[in-house]
This record gives sequence, C-alpha cells and structure tokens, in this order.
Amino acid sequence: RLVKSFARGCAKGNLHNENKNLPLIQQTVITAMTVLRKDKDEHGAVGCLVIGTENTRILILDPTGSTIMKKVQLPSIPAFIVATGLYDVDYRIVVACRNGNVYTVKNGELMGIVIELESQPCGLVRVDKSIIIGTMSNVLHSHHVKGKKQYSIYLPAGITNMCALTMETMRTTKATIVALDSGEIRVYNGKTLINSLQTNDIVTGLRFGRYGREDNTLVVTYKSGCVQIKMLPRLANLEPGKGLGSGPPPEQDIPLKVPKKTKLYVEQTQREKEFGIEMHRVFQRDLCKLRLATARAYVKVLTDGQGPLSYTSGSSLRLTAHVQGLGPLFKIKLNIQNTGTKSLTAIPIIFTFNQGIYKMPRPSMVLPVLVPSLVYNYEVDVECIDESAGADVIRVYVCNPQSAVPIITALVNMPLADFLLGQ
Repeated sequence: RLVKSFARGCAKGNLHNENKNLPLIQQTVITAMTVLRKDKDEHGAVGCLVIGTENTRILILDPTGSTIMKKVQLPSIPAFIVATGLYDVDYRIVVACRNGNVYTVKNGELMGIVIELESQPCGLVRVDKSIIIGTMSNVLHSHHVKGKKQYSIYLPAGITNMCALTMETMRTTKATIVALDSGEIRVYNGKTLINSLQTNDIVTGLRFGRYGREDNTLVVTYKSGCVQIKMLPRLANLEPGKGLGSGPPPEQDIPLKVPKKTKLYVEQTQREKEFGIEMHRVFQRDLCKLRLATARAYVKVLTDGQGPLSYTSGSSLRLTAHVQGLGPLFKIKLNIQNTGTKSLTAIPIIFTFNQGIYKMPRPSMVLPVLVPSLVYNYEVDVECIDESAGADVIRVYVCNPQSAVPIITALVNMPLADFLLGQ
C-alpha cells in the first residue's frame, strides 16, 4: 500500500511538471455553422467553414478546416449565421444573436448596422439584398442589408425552420421557405404567398438544393424521425403574380343587386341631360357665393379681434390661454406672441367674467412691450367663490389703446371646481 501511494504521488508530480508551463485554454462550444465560398460561386466550389461559438466569436476556417483564417468578436452569442459572397473577393456574414439583435460582418469587420427585434429570432435567410428574419412572436420581418425595415408578415403559428429557395430556369427566382409548428410549409416570394403545403408532423429541418440529377429539391425532416424529399417541377412558376393571394378579389364575381329604374329616376335623368349646362352654372354660382361668405366671415373674425390671430391696426398678435388646477383656485396661463414686424408698447389686457362665480385679484394688466417673434408668458389667479354655480367662460381681451375694438380675444372655458380639495 505504501508503494502504491508513493507511485501515485510521483505520477501527480510528473503531471504537474509537464503541464505547469502550458497556457490555460478554455474549450468553447459551436452554436451555428455555415459555408462561405472561397473564390468561385458555383456548385462544387471550394468553401470555408464559418463557425459561431459560445464565447461570442465568429471563426472562419481554411478549406482544410485546420487553420483559423479570421476571428470576429460579436456583442452576443450567435444563433443563426448566413454568409454570402466570396472570401477572396468580398463577403458579408449576417448573424442573429441571442440578445435579439442582428449584426453584419463585412470582410472580417463588424459593421455598425444593428437590427433590433421585438422578440428572439428563430430563423434567418438572406435573399438578394433583403434579410428575412423569423421571430418567436410568429412574425416574419424583412430588412434591407443597410438595416431599413421593408415589411412584416404575421403568421398563424410559430416558426420552426426557414431556408432560402433559389430556382434557376429561364430566369432566377428566389423565395423563402417557412415551416410552422402546425405542420404547414409556406413559400413566400417577397411578401406574396406562392404556395402552401400541409404535412402531418412538425418540421424540424429544411434544406433546399441539388439532390442527384434534380436541381430543385426540398429535403424535410420531421419530429417523428422520418425524412421526406420533395422535388419541384422544372416548369413551376414562382413569380409573385401567380401567388395564392394575388389577382382580383373573388368578390368581384358576385353580381350586384341593382335596383330597378323607377319612373322618377328616368325623369330626373332626362332632366339632367336637357338642363345639364344650366345646373352646372347654378352650382358654380352657389359655390362662389359660399366661398365669398366664408372669406367675409373670416375677415370679420380677424378684424373684430375674435380669433386666435389678429391683423388690425397694423399689428399681428397670437394669443393662447390654458387653465391649470382642479379648483376652487385656478391659474390661467397666457402665451402672447407678436408675429408682426413692429414692437408694441403699453398693451392693456382685460378679463371679463361672472363676478358671482369667480373672483380675480387682477382683472386687468398692462404689457409694457411686445418685441416681435418673442413669446411672453403670464399667469393670472382665479378663484371660484360659488360652489353650486358650475362652470362659466372667462373672456380675455387684448385691447388697442387707440381703438375701441380689441386686437385679439380668447375664450377660456373653465372646468368645474372641486371644493373638497379646497377644504
């Protein structure tokens, strides 16, 4: 037993001596992966593995997978990664992180464009210059690569998987495939629903691409463990104009119930045909009279000082009045602005009110000067002295010292006073 203990101690000492000079290394965990083409964008070209790790880093490996060529530090842990472009030319990596934000890495540098989501992301797809993000709130958001939001699609169930669809026939068509937890698989071209497929199980994985001799194949894995392969017909049309919800609404095929033409309707139609010119002239004359009466009433309001603006006596004023307080003590706040070009001096202000309801310590005041473009604020105290009288109106007159007509008038509708607060 002593020999075994001595041998065990010697082994621990040797292990300590062998590793005491080695640096401390913490192994991380891979959270997301994708492939970035190195120098050619074609089928079967050499690619570089892009890895997202638990220590908030993006690692780009060489084609052999033995050397790290680029490291990028992120603000949060990546959950989904989409890479586009070529590593030797120009590339972008879009990363959706666990903090609910989407970041963009361009040529190994983290850009300042940040897309903030209202909930956690559960899918990420890049289609041309659009970034399509699926969130846990059952919403599909589309953003431009520069961060500007384009549109949102609200889905009837939660999103389980997403992938991009690229179909090359006479022209290249790109779409988005979305799998829902209700078992439905939807295909969107932009924000148009192109096709919908109902399955009997929950989809756990989607992959679209080449399978054997078929270029357009969708491989679906389900929660039960089975795998299903669906092949897209070569003559399939995925244009937005052929979507399920496109075209005119079906209600246009329903005939309208048009009532029968009565004798009075026929007579009125014939009268309008015969006297159409005279009727139009009468209408235009009445319309001009209405406009003239409106303009005269507006000018009368301005000249009598009854409106919020006044242009009489070569002066232009703007007056607003507000009430503060619950009662019985109130405070009226006046904002007066000289919108003209000349200064005004010695401008009196008079308050008229029902003296049986309200009491004011200063029912009148004189403004020494009003400089153009400046806003003057004044406060006046008002006390309600009758508990059972209710509320009334207080009139504010800004007078003209050289005329009996006020420059401008304001009506202040007083609220009901709460005498319990005064007690």
